[in-house]
Amino acid sequence: MDLQNKYIVLTGASSGIGEILMYRLLDEGAYVYAVSRSIEDKIDINHERLTTKNLDVSKLTNVDWLFNEVIKTYGRIDLFIANAGFTYYEMFDNADAKHIDALFDLNTRSVIYSAAKMRETYPNEPFGFMSTLSAVSYVFMPGYALYSASKAALHAFFESYRLELTRKDQWLYTVYPVATQTPFFEKADQERKPWPVQTPQKVVNAIIKGLKKDRQKIYPSKLFKYSYRLMPWFYKIYLKREAKAFHRIIKDKK
Repeated sequence: MDLQNKYIVLTGASSGIGEILMYRLLDEGAYVYAVSRSIEDKIDINHERLTTKNLDVSKLTNVDWLFNEVIKTYGRIDLFIANAGFTYYEMFDNADAKHIDALFDLNTRSVIYSAAKMRETYPNEPFGFMSTLSAVSYVFMPGYALYSASKAALHAFFESYRLELTRKDQWLYTVYPVATQTPFFEKADQERKPWPVQTPQKVVNAIIKGLKKDRQKIYPSKLFKYSYRLMPWFYKIYLKREAKAFHRIIKDKK
């Protein structure tokens, strides 16, 4: 996809991967409609090709509003990037109904609904839809039962959805970052980051490269991509180690 003069919606744009991606898309010549729950409070930038809006996309009525508003503003949407997401780092025993609803509403339902809106809006026209998933779509970590489930559900959805699309100019992109140096872990109340750890700049570089080359699956960490395929036994050992560390951390918090 050539990003020059493309009209792009970006969610979760106020920090981390989303914020850096917003600036890179502008550098590539795209028009960006960037939203998060607090972007207007955190991002102070005037750019002729940027529109920002505080919006909670976990509410599906707000997703409807977003589509209508962007089309009213730009005329169309060429690429929708569903980047918003969060997690809790906790024992599943502590996951109450509010945690379950909040996480799945934003991480999963909103993304699938947005993908359906793109298809509904452009049934016979080109479009791109990208979702930031996670390496935990494949490798299920202790402390992340809900988060892993929310991302694995998206992984299964997009794998199936790709098989249903018949137009070669309707692209579904999925991104699988490993642990990234962003406020994500602070918000989850997790000091210890899973190995390996990468920078958000590296993730964004991989996203931009993947978009330009129309790569449907984007793995910012080559180490994860190839080690998961070639050394699955390593992750069995690694996850046992992570489980021990998780139980130690949870015990210390009590």
